[in-house]
Amino acid sequence: MSLSPTTGLELAIELTEFGAQIREERYRREHVDATDAEVEGFMQAWWMDRPGAPCGDSAGRPIPVPQPRG
Repeated sequence: MSLSPTTGLELAIELTEFGAQIREERYRREHVDATDAEVEGFMQAWWMDRPGAPCGDSAGRPIPVPQPRG
């Protein structure tokens, strides 16, 4: 089965949003007394610097994009 680029992108976005919902629910379970503002603050921080992915979601060393010619 082959997906069109548009369908693949839509699926990737849906999965990303679903993953964020799961993370938010986990945080709420672990911090039952957290206010909505605290949860929102946690999620904003999570989006900006997810553990294990400070330079992106790929393994390896970061490289500049676009790569310099030379």
